Amino acid sequence: MAPVVAAPGPAWAHSFRSGADGYQQFLEGAWVIVGYPGILLPLVALGLLLGLWDREGMVRAWPALIVGLVLGVPLGAVAPVAVATGFVAFGVFVAALTALLARHSRYEAFALAGIAGAMAMATALEGHGLFQLPVMIHLGLFLTANLAVAASAGLVRVSTDHVPAQWMRILWRIAASWIAAVLILYLAYLSRGA
Repeated sequence: MAPVVAAPGPAWAHSFRSGADGYQQFLEGAWVIVGYPGILLPLVALGLLLGLWDREGMVRAWPALIVGLVLGVPLGAVAPVAVATGFVAFGVFVAALTALLARHSRYEAFALAGIAGAMAMATALEGHGLFQLPVMIHLGLFLTANLAVAASAGLVRVSTDHVPAQWMRILWRIAASWIAAVLILYLAYLSRGA
Protein backbone atom coordinates (compact mmCIF):
# COMPACT_ATOMS: atom_id res chain seq x y z
CA MET A 1 0.00 0.00 0.00
CA ALA A 2 2.80 2.45 0.89
CA PRO A 3 4.44 2.30 -2.57
CA VAL A 4 1.11 3.10 -4.22
CA VAL A 5 0.52 6.10 -1.96
CA ALA A 6 4.08 7.38 -2.32
CA ALA A 7 4.20 6.96 -6.11
CA PRO A 8 4.58 10.33 -7.85
CA GLY A 9 1.99 11.47 -10.31
CA PRO A 10 0.29 14.59 -11.57
CA ALA A 11 -1.93 16.25 -8.99
CA TRP A 12 -4.54 18.32 -10.79
CA ALA A 13 -7.45 17.94 -8.40
CA HIS A 14 -8.05 20.78 -6.00
CA SER A 15 -7.40 19.84 -2.40
CA PHE A 16 -10.20 20.80 -0.05
CA ARG A 17 -9.76 20.79 3.72
CA SER A 18 -11.94 18.48 5.73
CA GLY A 19 -13.48 19.62 8.97
CA ALA A 20 -13.89 23.25 7.95
CA ASP A 21 -17.11 24.99 8.93
CA GLY A 22 -19.69 26.00 6.32
CA TYR A 23 -18.31 29.48 5.73
CA GLN A 24 -14.75 28.20 5.29
CA GLN A 25 -16.02 25.53 2.91
CA PHE A 26 -17.84 28.20 0.89
CA LEU A 27 -14.64 30.28 0.72
CA GLU A 28 -12.64 27.24 -0.37
CA GLY A 29 -15.03 26.67 -3.25
CA ALA A 30 -14.95 30.35 -4.17
CA TRP A 31 -11.16 30.43 -4.06
CA VAL A 32 -10.90 27.62 -6.63
CA ILE A 33 -12.63 29.88 -9.17
CA VAL A 34 -10.81 33.09 -8.21
CA GLY A 35 -7.39 31.59 -7.52
CA TYR A 36 -7.03 29.44 -10.63
CA PRO A 37 -6.49 31.49 -13.84
CA GLY A 38 -7.43 28.48 -15.96
CA ILE A 39 -10.99 28.78 -14.64
CA LEU A 40 -11.33 32.51 -13.96
CA LEU A 41 -10.04 33.92 -17.27
CA PRO A 42 -12.29 31.83 -19.57
CA LEU A 43 -15.28 32.91 -17.45
CA VAL A 44 -14.23 36.57 -17.68
CA ALA A 45 -13.84 36.18 -21.46
CA LEU A 46 -17.37 34.78 -21.60
CA GLY A 47 -18.64 37.75 -19.60
CA LEU A 48 -17.00 40.17 -22.04
CA LEU A 49 -18.57 38.36 -24.96
CA LEU A 50 -22.02 38.45 -23.36
CA GLY A 51 -21.68 42.13 -22.47
CA LEU A 52 -20.67 43.04 -26.01
CA TRP A 53 -23.29 40.78 -27.60
CA ASP A 54 -26.28 42.46 -25.98
CA ARG A 55 -26.97 45.05 -23.32
CA GLU A 56 -28.87 42.35 -21.37
CA GLY A 57 -26.57 39.58 -22.59
CA MET A 58 -25.75 38.19 -19.18
CA VAL A 59 -29.38 38.03 -18.10
CA ARG A 60 -30.43 36.41 -21.38
CA ALA A 61 -27.68 33.77 -21.31
CA TRP A 62 -27.77 33.15 -17.55
CA PRO A 63 -30.09 30.11 -17.78
CA ALA A 64 -27.66 28.42 -20.17
CA LEU A 65 -24.76 29.16 -17.82
CA ILE A 66 -26.67 27.77 -14.83
CA VAL A 67 -27.63 24.60 -16.72
CA GLY A 68 -23.99 24.18 -17.73
CA LEU A 69 -22.77 24.62 -14.15
CA VAL A 70 -25.27 22.05 -12.88
CA LEU A 71 -24.30 19.56 -15.60
CA GLY A 72 -20.65 20.14 -14.77
CA VAL A 73 -21.06 18.63 -11.28
CA PRO A 74 -21.52 15.01 -12.47
CA LEU A 75 -19.14 15.67 -15.35
CA GLY A 76 -16.39 16.54 -12.87
CA ALA A 77 -16.65 13.09 -11.31
CA VAL A 78 -15.78 11.39 -14.60
CA ALA A 79 -13.72 14.10 -16.29
CA PRO A 80 -10.14 13.23 -17.23
CA VAL A 81 -7.19 15.30 -16.05
CA ALA A 82 -7.10 16.92 -19.50
CA VAL A 83 -10.34 18.82 -18.79
CA ALA A 84 -8.32 21.64 -17.20
CA THR A 85 -6.18 22.05 -20.32
CA GLY A 86 -9.29 21.76 -22.48
CA PHE A 87 -11.01 24.55 -20.58
CA VAL A 88 -8.01 26.84 -21.03
CA ALA A 89 -8.10 26.10 -24.79
CA PHE A 90 -11.85 26.80 -24.78
CA GLY A 91 -11.11 30.10 -23.02
CA VAL A 92 -8.68 31.03 -25.80
CA PHE A 93 -11.45 30.31 -28.31
CA VAL A 94 -14.03 32.44 -26.46
CA ALA A 95 -11.61 35.33 -25.94
CA ALA A 96 -10.57 35.20 -29.60
CA LEU A 97 -14.21 35.24 -30.74
CA THR A 98 -14.84 38.23 -28.49
CA ALA A 99 -11.82 40.08 -29.84
CA LEU A 100 -12.27 39.27 -33.52
CA LEU A 101 -16.02 39.42 -34.09
CA ALA A 102 -17.96 42.63 -33.61
CA ARG A 103 -21.33 40.82 -33.55
CA HIS A 104 -22.43 37.55 -31.97
CA SER A 105 -25.59 35.50 -32.37
CA ARG A 106 -27.96 34.43 -29.64
CA TYR A 107 -27.25 30.75 -30.32
CA GLU A 108 -23.51 31.34 -30.10
CA ALA A 109 -23.86 33.16 -26.77
CA PHE A 110 -26.14 30.50 -25.27
CA ALA A 111 -23.96 27.61 -26.46
CA LEU A 112 -20.75 29.21 -25.19
CA ALA A 113 -22.36 30.00 -21.82
CA GLY A 114 -23.56 26.43 -21.36
CA ILE A 115 -20.26 24.87 -22.40
CA ALA A 116 -18.26 27.29 -20.25
CA GLY A 117 -20.41 26.53 -17.20
CA ALA A 118 -20.06 22.77 -17.63
CA MET A 119 -16.32 22.91 -18.24
CA ALA A 120 -15.66 25.34 -15.38
CA MET A 121 -17.43 23.14 -12.86
CA ALA A 122 -15.88 19.96 -14.28
CA THR A 123 -12.42 21.53 -14.04
CA ALA A 124 -13.03 22.67 -10.46
CA LEU A 125 -14.36 19.28 -9.36
CA GLU A 126 -12.06 17.05 -11.44
CA GLY A 127 -10.67 14.22 -9.36
CA HIS A 128 -13.50 14.25 -6.81
CA GLY A 129 -16.38 11.81 -6.71
CA LEU A 130 -19.96 12.88 -7.28
CA PHE A 131 -21.03 14.94 -4.22
CA GLN A 132 -17.95 13.73 -2.36
CA LEU A 133 -17.40 17.32 -1.25
CA PRO A 134 -19.69 19.25 1.13
CA VAL A 135 -22.59 21.22 -0.31
CA MET A 136 -21.07 24.54 0.79
CA ILE A 137 -18.02 23.95 -1.43
CA HIS A 138 -20.33 23.33 -4.38
CA LEU A 139 -22.24 26.49 -3.49
CA GLY A 140 -19.00 28.52 -3.36
CA LEU A 141 -17.98 27.20 -6.78
CA PHE A 142 -21.42 27.84 -8.27
CA LEU A 143 -21.89 31.38 -6.97
CA THR A 144 -18.36 32.54 -7.71
CA ALA A 145 -18.46 31.19 -11.27
CA ASN A 146 -21.71 33.12 -11.80
CA LEU A 147 -20.19 36.23 -10.24
CA ALA A 148 -17.10 36.09 -12.47
CA VAL A 149 -19.22 36.10 -15.62
CA ALA A 150 -21.78 38.61 -14.29
CA ALA A 151 -19.16 41.09 -13.04
CA SER A 152 -17.26 41.17 -16.31
CA ALA A 153 -20.48 41.47 -18.35
CA GLY A 154 -21.65 44.18 -15.96
CA LEU A 155 -18.45 46.18 -16.41
CA VAL A 156 -18.95 46.10 -20.16
CA ARG A 157 -22.57 47.19 -19.82
CA VAL A 158 -21.87 50.06 -17.41
CA SER A 159 -18.96 51.39 -19.43
CA THR A 160 -20.78 51.22 -22.77
CA ASP A 161 -23.89 52.83 -21.24
CA HIS A 162 -21.83 55.74 -19.87
CA VAL A 163 -19.65 56.09 -22.97
CA PRO A 164 -21.74 54.90 -25.93
CA ALA A 165 -18.89 55.49 -28.39
CA GLN A 166 -17.59 52.72 -30.64
CA TRP A 167 -14.08 53.06 -29.21
CA MET A 168 -15.33 51.82 -25.82
CA ARG A 169 -16.47 48.56 -27.40
CA ILE A 170 -13.12 48.32 -29.18
CA LEU A 171 -11.32 48.71 -25.84
CA TRP A 172 -13.24 45.73 -24.46
CA ARG A 173 -12.35 43.71 -27.54
CA ILE A 174 -8.70 44.62 -26.97
CA ALA A 175 -9.07 43.43 -23.35
CA ALA A 176 -10.43 40.14 -24.69
CA SER A 177 -7.39 39.81 -26.95
CA TRP A 178 -5.13 40.24 -23.93
CA ILE A 179 -7.07 37.53 -22.09
CA ALA A 180 -6.57 35.28 -25.13
CA ALA A 181 -2.83 36.02 -25.08
CA VAL A 182 -2.53 35.24 -21.37
CA LEU A 183 -4.48 32.01 -21.83
CA ILE A 184 -2.27 30.98 -24.76
CA LEU A 185 0.79 31.43 -22.54
CA TYR A 186 -0.94 29.48 -19.78
CA LEU A 187 -1.87 26.75 -22.26
CA ALA A 188 1.76 26.52 -23.36
CA TYR A 189 2.81 26.18 -19.73
CA LEU A 190 0.26 23.42 -19.12
CA SER A 191 1.28 21.60 -22.30
CA ARG A 192 4.94 21.74 -21.32
CA GLY A 193 4.19 20.19 -17.96
CA ALA A 194 2.13 17.35 -19.40
